[in-house]
Amino acid sequence: MTGVAGASTATASDSSATALSCSNRQYFPGSLGHAGGSVRCTGSAFVAKATCFKRGYGTYYHYGNRVETGGTSTVWCDLDATMEYVTGLSS
Repeated sequence: MTGVAGASTATASDSSATALSCSNRQYFPGSLGHAGGSVRCTGSAFVAKATCFKRGYGTYYHYGNRVETGGTSTVWCDLDATMEYVTGLSS
């Protein structure tokens, strides 16, 4: 029975994660060579999650400011890195 309850719990958290709907992704340059991005999401409070790439380092993630549903979160990658993708992450 414990395994069934665990599976049921995982399904519940998966369905709440899919409730977040994101759009209006934008990418823009910042000062001194930083790469920025923003995303607007509805469904719950969220943060922007950027997939960044820096030569000689590899792929890594940065997280933006936490905002309420319907807001826009902005995130920046490190100096001389590129932003491969920005999305929202429930928080």
